[in-house]
Amino acid sequence: MLLRRILFSVARRAAADPRVRAKARQVYDEKAKPVLERKAREAKEIAGERKPGEHPARFAGRVLKRLLDG
Repeated sequence: MLLRRILFSVARRAAADPRVRAKARQVYDEKAKPVLERKAREAKEIAGERKPGEHPARFAGRVLKRLLDG
């Protein structure tokens, strides 16, 4: 319980630090954002290929597998 409080306190302080926030934004813009945009495009393409009668859960599983594998 004490360790948990300490970790949350450290996380709160780090999140409030402008330097940490700036670095997080930079990493997001350079590394995460391009990947997320590409995955969103792929998901839209897969949705366009979907057969109207296909079971929704099967479709979701196929999309998830394809997005996580690539």
